[in-house]
Amino acid sequence: MNIRPKIILVVLPFIVVPLAMATMVAYLSAKDGITAIASDLLRFKSQTLGKYADGQLELLLSNELDDDPEYIEAAQRAIGAFARSLLRSPTELIFAVDGSGSVVMTTDSQSLADGSVPDLRHTDVPIGGLWSDSLTLEEMRRVAYIDSYAAWEWTYYVTEAWEAFFSPVSRIAFLIGLIGSISLLVSLVFLIAATGLISRPLEGMVKVIENIIDTMDLKTRVPILYKDETGRLAHSFNRMTMSLEKANKDVKDFALRAVFAHRRAVLAQKEAEASREREQSLRVLFQKYVPQSIIDQNIDRKGKNLLVGENRHVSILMSDIRSFTTLSEKMPPSELVDSLNRYFELMVDEIDKNGGITDKYIGDAIMALFGAPEKQYDDTWRSVQAGIGMLNALEEFNKDQMRRKKKTFQIGIGIHYGEVTAGNIGSDKKLEYTVIGETVNMASRLEGLTKYYGAPIVVSETVKKSIEKKVNSRLLDRVFVKGSNLPIQIYTVAEKLIAKEKELWEAFADGQQKYYKRNFTAALAAFQSALKASPDDLTCQHFLERTKKFIKTPPEESWNGAFRHESK
Repeated sequence: MNIRPKIILVVLPFIVVPLAMATMVAYLSAKDGITAIASDLLRFKSQTLGKYADGQLELLLSNELDDDPEYIEAAQRAIGAFARSLLRSPTELIFAVDGSGSVVMTTDSQSLADGSVPDLRHTDVPIGGLWSDSLTLEEMRRVAYIDSYAAWEWTYYVTEAWEAFFSPVSRIAFLIGLIGSISLLVSLVFLIAATGLISRPLEGMVKVIENIIDTMDLKTRVPILYKDETGRLAHSFNRMTMSLEKANKDVKDFALRAVFAHRRAVLAQKEAEASREREQSLRVLFQKYVPQSIIDQNIDRKGKNLLVGENRHVSILMSDIRSFTTLSEKMPPSELVDSLNRYFELMVDEIDKNGGITDKYIGDAIMALFGAPEKQYDDTWRSVQAGIGMLNALEEFNKDQMRRKKKTFQIGIGIHYGEVTAGNIGSDKKLEYTVIGETVNMASRLEGLTKYYGAPIVVSETVKKSIEKKVNSRLLDRVFVKGSNLPIQIYTVAEKLIAKEKELWEAFADGQQKYYKRNFTAALAAFQSALKASPDDLTCQHFLERTKKFIKTPPEESWNGAFRHESK
């Protein structure tokens, strides 16, 4: 096979694959965008119809006519008329069925004849509605947004014909396919022309080289057609033939030089091996004090300024043993040091296992970095996994402490993600790789809040957004931390939830939403319900006390729900 078809076969996939991928991405993006807009329109109509129904019911209730069948029927007819006003295409259909599956309202009196409605009595509609793209009515497939109206036990459907709903997507698919085909055809024409220009000088070069091989005439030269890579190749070949005679003379001298070079290489290899052994010994020694990645980084920077810093985004984990001063006063020094060493070993193992480095020990506290000096794509998730792993390891540690009849430890963990300044900080005589900045302070503040909220882990909103749906999370509070005038939302996380914890979290979240909406009476009931599931939950207790206070003395209109912590 000639080189020209080979080039085409090699290059063609690089044209076809990106073009196909771009076409597919464009189609999927258009489909998703159009579908999202159209589905949102159906959802909006459903919500608008629900609000109108609420208004009709409120009108009946306010006039004490909710038991009068005549007025109820009139209100339901008004809802049907309002539903017809929402229609924007002849293929749209809005209808409602009661608990028995019978049609009680429709925007098309000629549709949905007897037997044309499937059995919808068992449709389980969650709060907020249900989306369906597989509803079949009168042998026509439809997309629908389904919602329920509990007051009259209605389930109402806002539908559109499947073909009409997806017709813009079909048109876009056709246009994208047409543009992609034309682009591919044009690319093939240019590719064939380009390969012809590339292969022509190479074919001429092959003929000249074959002639040199047959005749051994080193005076023959390759013609230089272009001033490009092929031209430089021809020029290099011509220079090679001129150098062959001189090369033959230099072979003997080269062989002698090779012997000496081999001896020097052997000596250099021995020196390099000895240097590597010394370096490895130093690494083993310093790894007990400095993480491996920092050692590698500083060795790579030899001859450069080791005090240069850099800004980077990292996830910082701060942990601290609660009431450590009290513990240390009650334990003999040898027992305290032994317990701390075993505790630190377990905690550091979890940090290392998840790709972090232990930056420093601050008394009984640990500061760990995720993202410095080595960046990972999921540093935030790794830091949270490390925090959960530390709590699991703490349980095993405390079991061992109880077997040894020693005091158990309780810890708090704060995690925050943000920008820091990282580098070797200190003087020429004593350096320490660490990070500084507001992110470090914030992680420390979050760790300090664990005791107030009774939560073993407190993470910032930036961390929570990065680990969305990977782990169970609970909004603890909106707060002003010590030294900050900007409110932030703080969360706690848990790997698993038992039934009792799930009940607490759901009831508390319901009360919290009502609390932030200033519906303090309803919030009070929700918090009291949550405390029945877990009477010792400190976070819920705090919100209960605040709610009672606001019922007596409502907050100012500018109140945004944030609580100011005055202590670290």
